[in-house]
Amino acid sequence: MSSARQSIHPKRLRVRRLKTSSVFPAPTVTFNARCFDLDGDGIFGHQDLQALSKRHFTEHWSEGDGHCFFRVLDRFLKKARLYTEEEVRHFLKIRERLSEETDVFPEIYYLRRVAQKFCQKTPIYKYGREQEPSEDATSHAAESQAHGLLCARKLMGTGARGYADSPDYAACSTVLGIAICILQTDGKWQIFPDDCLEEGFGERPIMFAYNSGDIHFNGLYPNLYNWHKRAEQIKMIGEKMKICKPTQEQCCRIASYFFNGRSSACQIDKDLHFLRNKFICSLDCAIEMLYIRIPITGTIIETIENERGLMIAFSMDMFVKLLTYGNVETRAGFKTTHDLMKYLAEKNTYLSQRDGKTFTIDEIAEIYLNGD
Repeated sequence: MSSARQSIHPKRLRVRRLKTSSVFPAPTVTFNARCFDLDGDGIFGHQDLQALSKRHFTEHWSEGDGHCFFRVLDRFLKKARLYTEEEVRHFLKIRERLSEETDVFPEIYYLRRVAQKFCQKTPIYKYGREQEPSEDATSHAAESQAHGLLCARKLMGTGARGYADSPDYAACSTVLGIAICILQTDGKWQIFPDDCLEEGFGERPIMFAYNSGDIHFNGLYPNLYNWHKRAEQIKMIGEKMKICKPTQEQCCRIASYFFNGRSSACQIDKDLHFLRNKFICSLDCAIEMLYIRIPITGTIIETIENERGLMIAFSMDMFVKLLTYGNVETRAGFKTTHDLMKYLAEKNTYLSQRDGKTFTIDEIAEIYLNGD
């Protein structure tokens, strides 16, 4: 019996030779409005996005050859498996016809052509989201797209003359049925297409990108661990701000405004409570008033007292009206005393020259409050 027994030794397993692709296939990476929520409305929207910064994402580097936006877009479409079978066959067919290494230029050329064809049928009023409308916006976009397309066709990079800009972002997001969220170096987000600002992201897959130095694009992929930490922080803000008792949506905005470094929820609660009582305004208004005064030297009480000293020519009632003048929905129009006095002085000069008459400071203030 003993002779029949044999020692059994496990055979060493060479892990590198294991093929796991069939066991653990690559997941479909598609992020949309149903995937996460920060402000309590049940979906991921513009407000949630504003509460996120670069540290809540993993940055994916892109080659800086002038086609970086389209490289980020191509990578996203592949990860999310949004290319159709026909498009994939088209890319393969092009590669078979070319003898040299093509990198992803067939895809870049295709995406640039998509943007170009869309813009040829759609009026372009401005080149650059932050720019003023201009008569040459259409020709500027057409020239840039044609140059970038030609470089991609030659399998080469492009200079600034062929960089993508807002018409390309709007075109690609519209045609491909996706949302494109671009983080700027100042921490602000741009969203394309414009419909998403009013209607939300809906079922659109969402692509995130970082515009580094306004000249280079890298991909951004959600770091869900950091997203959950942000959600916990927003919940903590609501629990600690016992005086103002903000809603979850307001907590989300407070996090985006004041919690990108070391901040105290209790101190912000006290500052907002002071502004609400001082100016008899809503919490939303107080949040905007505090935000435009960051960073504060000293305390908010001292800051407002100093501003009152600069506006001593106005009655207290007018002082309150001027500093609380703004749109809490669009969050536009709120100004500090320094910016407000500068604006009123410039408006006084302009109106005096235009109308050939002298205005009192109170008249100028009334004109400003009437939206003129």
